[in-house]
Amino acid sequence: MDEHFYTEYRTKVTLFMQAHPALLERYQITEVHAAAQQVLLKQSATPQGVYILAAGLVKVTRTTAAGSSFTLGVFGPGEVEGDVEAIMHMPYFCTVQALTNCTFYHISTVQFLKMLAQEADFNLLVHRSMASKLLNTSLQTSIQSTNRLIYTLLIVLRELSRLNELQISKPLLTELLGTSQRNLNRLLAQLEEEQLLQTRGSLVVHTNRKGIEKRLATYDFEIQ
Repeated sequence: MDEHFYTEYRTKVTLFMQAHPALLERYQITEVHAAAQQVLLKQSATPQGVYILAAGLVKVTRTTAAGSSFTLGVFGPGEVEGDVEAIMHMPYFCTVQALTNCTFYHISTVQFLKMLAQEADFNLLVHRSMASKLLNTSLQTSIQSTNRLIYTLLIVLRELSRLNELQISKPLLTELLGTSQRNLNRLLAQLEEEQLLQTRGSLVVHTNRKGIEKRLATYDFEIQ
């Protein structure tokens, strides 16, 4: 399987929803919108159903008992949030915040479980999405142990580049990577030399998405 870190399964969830409008009425699925910076799901809160990202970009974080916050990922259309909690009957495990204006499909927990039971194609897509997250976590663990920052930066740039109109700020990248401005500038300079992006002042004004995806696809083979 020649995939870019298995992210295509999440995209297929949104495509499935768009291709089957009759399911929206059958399972009482509604469309909801979140403004940039709005918190959609709050860690430890009682679940309010499942959200499938149709458009936009979200950041997923988790806060430890000691109060430290970690960014688990930046995700685009197809990302399913609240699915594990619905299946496991547990509070939200992470906090999900909109980085841009976002549109979601919202399904109540009861209807989501009913849909899994009655729609075989949807069930398979959701479970493949979950499996892709597990595979990505394993890949990230093995690769990030050698060079976490550059790998994470490439992942974030790839996800943000899906929104062609978005100019990416260095402060946002610094926050997502949990690093210093100095380290970020060093990494950006390296990637700019590789012609994977262009910077202007405090912004990344252009990303070479195909180049970034190619770099990621071969990244684990380049690590010594």
